[in-house]
Amino acid sequence: MQRFFLPVLPVLFLLGCGADDDNSNAPDITAPQLSGQFPADSAISQSRLLTLTGIVSDDSKLGSVEIIRGEQTFSADLQLDDDGRSGQFSAALRLSGGLNTFQIVVTDAAGNQTRASHQAYFGKRVTAGGAHSGAIVEGKTYVWGRNNKGQLGLGMTSKLASDESHPLTPVLLPTSKTFVSLAFNQNASLALAADGTVWSWGDGANGQLGLGSAAAETADTSTRLTPLQVPGITDAVSVVRGYGHSLVLHNDGTVSAFGSNNLGQLGDGSALNRDYPVRLTLTGIVQVAASSGSSYALDEQGVLWGWGANDYANLGLASEDTEVHSTPVQIPLPQAITAVAAGRDHVLALGKSGQVYAWGLNFSSQVGLFVSEQWPEVVTSPQLLPWFSDVQAVWANGNQSFVKRADGKVYPWGQNMLGTLGIEQDDDVEAPLSPILQFDNALDLGNGALHTVGLRGDGQLFSWGWSFEGSLGGSDLINLWGYRVPVLVSVPAAAAATSAAMVTSAP
Repeated sequence: MQRFFLPVLPVLFLLGCGADDDNSNAPDITAPQLSGQFPADSAISQSRLLTLTGIVSDDSKLGSVEIIRGEQTFSADLQLDDDGRSGQFSAALRLSGGLNTFQIVVTDAAGNQTRASHQAYFGKRVTAGGAHSGAIVEGKTYVWGRNNKGQLGLGMTSKLASDESHPLTPVLLPTSKTFVSLAFNQNASLALAADGTVWSWGDGANGQLGLGSAAAETADTSTRLTPLQVPGITDAVSVVRGYGHSLVLHNDGTVSAFGSNNLGQLGDGSALNRDYPVRLTLTGIVQVAASSGSSYALDEQGVLWGWGANDYANLGLASEDTEVHSTPVQIPLPQAITAVAAGRDHVLALGKSGQVYAWGLNFSSQVGLFVSEQWPEVVTSPQLLPWFSDVQAVWANGNQSFVKRADGKVYPWGQNMLGTLGIEQDDDVEAPLSPILQFDNALDLGNGALHTVGLRGDGQLFSWGWSFEGSLGGSDLINLWGYRVPVLVSVPAAAAATSAAMVTSAP
């Protein structure tokens, strides 16, 4: 009997094509997904160098992630999983002073795109000095508190006991400039304008207002009652104040300094006070900080530099001395640093891992664990703090220390005799175990010597600590009194309602 065999190829063809029920040949029209951006939109960055990260995914294949800022476009580093459908990206951006706006553009292999607008703020929107305070709210600058040296910039001096016009609550600073960052300390004030100029007012006894000239025969040490422009600076992106000196970070990554220099805190190789800005030799700097007699600069590689006083091991060099350190030295740290904060004589350095190192004066446990005598009165080398590995920001002044953790709360420690830490405990705190009361979703802190102003993510202002001459800015507060629970600070409603939106700085 004869047998017949069907050809194999047509069968394979039919099996391969089928009825096309799964639409495998349909065009990819689904846009990729973007999530988990860090830092969150509109966050305040402590460093000019912002590392933006996020998660991307697609139903097919991912292509690229780009950042668009103004007319500039650059590619982010994209690390994909094995299937190419998901991954993480990171991008480093150099921020201008104030509000920075950019777009994140995710493209898949088929050309579909997802675009997300993102903002980051570089600068201090809240600040505090010896007993005066300031805040930038919707593009307007408000000031309040002590004004014996004209440090509020209102064109007058005033005292609580004798002047009915003394500002116990926030008042609008009368200026035509739009300030994007404030730096108050002791009895002097410094501000960065959106156009890159720097302005100063208040006590100028040590030349810390920077209003003098190298050609002048005598130093300018006058008190100034209104903001005046610091000559010769038009490209600043950040300003900070120590106790008697000031630092300016320029757009090109260099640093200028002026003011008291008896301990070499200006970093110009001398111990001479300067009433005008002098440029340092440092380059590639992304953040500056200043203390009572020392200065610090963080570079784009995560290396921390210090100069000035070292009598409490301020420079973290494993020793104490009373010598003048007038040129920057590298502070030895075991990992790259992303932010730095300086108290009166102690320092906090935030590592890339989310861990924090601290050193310097520890008499009030501002470094930590002195109360129980576990750590010495002076910590001479950077000490890894054992309490956390998820820190996102660090702040310090006086003998207090503060960190913001991933839960959005601020954890303080150190000197606490006048409610300075914003927690229920009365005595010095040797470990940051309790968050500040009623201050979740923290955005920024402005730390004074004995009080702090805080900005919450919803835009509300709070203050706590020593109430002196209206330093806390709350209504109906007792003078010469410590407030442990944060006090709500309200700006004038009419002024806030008519104020302009935040100014976006030029890239």
